[in-house]
Amino acid sequence: MAATGQRASAASLARPPAFRGSFRADPATLAAHSVSAGPFSIRPTAVAVPSDAEDVQTLITWAARQGTPVVPRGGASGLPAGNVGAWLAVDLVPGLGEIGNVDLTTGTLRCGAGAGAATVARVASRAGLAFPPLPSSAERCTIGGMVANNAAGARSFRHGATREWLAALDVVWPDGSRSSIEAGPDTAPTWSRELAADLSARLGGTVQDHGWPRVRKNSSGYALDRFLPGGDALQLMVGSEGTLGIVVGATLRLTPQPEERGVLLVGLPFLDSIPSASSAAAEANASACELFGRRLLDMAGLAVDPLVRDAAQGAAAVVLLEVEGDPGQVESGLAILKRWADEEGVGSVAATDEEGQERLWKIRHAASPLIARTAERGRRSTQFIEDSVVPVAAVPNYLRGVSDILERAGTEAVIFGHAGDGNIHVNPLMDLRALDRRTRVRTILEETVALVVGLGGTLSGEHGDGRVRAPFVDRIWSPELVSVFREVKERLDPDGLMNPGVILPLPGQDPLEGLWAD
Repeated sequence: MAATGQRASAASLARPPAFRGSFRADPATLAAHSVSAGPFSIRPTAVAVPSDAEDVQTLITWAARQGTPVVPRGGASGLPAGNVGAWLAVDLVPGLGEIGNVDLTTGTLRCGAGAGAATVARVASRAGLAFPPLPSSAERCTIGGMVANNAAGARSFRHGATREWLAALDVVWPDGSRSSIEAGPDTAPTWSRELAADLSARLGGTVQDHGWPRVRKNSSGYALDRFLPGGDALQLMVGSEGTLGIVVGATLRLTPQPEERGVLLVGLPFLDSIPSASSAAAEANASACELFGRRLLDMAGLAVDPLVRDAAQGAAAVVLLEVEGDPGQVESGLAILKRWADEEGVGSVAATDEEGQERLWKIRHAASPLIARTAERGRRSTQFIEDSVVPVAAVPNYLRGVSDILERAGTEAVIFGHAGDGNIHVNPLMDLRALDRRTRVRTILEETVALVVGLGGTLSGEHGDGRVRAPFVDRIWSPELVSVFREVKERLDPDGLMNPGVILPLPGQDPLEGLWAD
């Protein structure tokens, strides 16, 4: 793979011939495309906005000939700096936002990579169908971004992440060629089956034989566990963060909307009860098993909220459990969860009506706004250890370990996430006035990586490695697996022009590049 650490000069990025879209390098445009939802800011050299998928081909063909690295961008809702970089930013939203009609025969919907996730969900809903992996950022993120990161949301406990809901992808490859790839090894193209066979022979044995983490979710590295057994090219592309090609369209699988839902909120006096909550959720076939840490409970004022105070008072954490299906399934599922809560001797509150459920879910949806308010007090939520995932049985030890790390660093965090999947969101609240704030961030990051490694987890369950976690890929994954990751990159992107420094780091890459650069 060619070294791509050099930033191209503005003069070398004159408008590509035959490119129909916008191509700009004015200060305002560069500034707007240097930031995303996380705390990192990296200024691109220029910004290209293709008019359509064919225009993406024109741009990438030109970039390949010029040796120009590209950084694909969707809704800019990503956190670990995977959608910012010091090269040519490619904004896929304006020209790739088309959404087709729902195909009721196949239960699918075709859309462009720039289509808004929430808009897609609303189109599906009008047909009585749902797109279950929607993340909490659905109003801001795009379908292309969801594919790039293998995103997931609160209902991933039952429904899984984005990769489970894709029938086909439309991809522009690093040389500018374009093809459609369908899900499943039976329809895998020859090149991907041959690549999987070559990599399997090189690796020897299965990925599990080489220490693949035994976790319920993962958006770190390349999905060798899904790709190697049958050469399913779609599975390799999902979660690849624009490092192997650019997804310009997707065919989504949809499912019927559930008839009913029921929600139970349960206060846990001890963190050690979290794995049993996950087990009860699995027995009840729950759609969600969400966690809210003590700090979030305090910020949300739940201890005095009339609806939930009996469950929240004195709790070390709260779990929100949801069951969906027909009326009988919801009733039996809630009965299982209530019996578990009674056996645990903990407080709970149930809601089967729409208004009550909405009030309980508001706790989850209030997390980000509550975190944002801390900036008013001189602190900023700094998502650099944001969504690690560990085996569910290890969640209590992970939470205690993170608490100790933060305490030693003299700060705290808002913690919430997907308890049933072992996927925990940690939002350290860093004091921007502290002169040593950057040193503290680095220490917290290093110690959290070591904690995750010790517990057999990965650094991302749904947001990807980005540039922040790429320098730690060789700590999470075995040397054999990292070597195969690198061969995947070199075989599909031999010149290293697709989103360099994401998933696999460039030489000397600093995980904190661009932190607080604004």
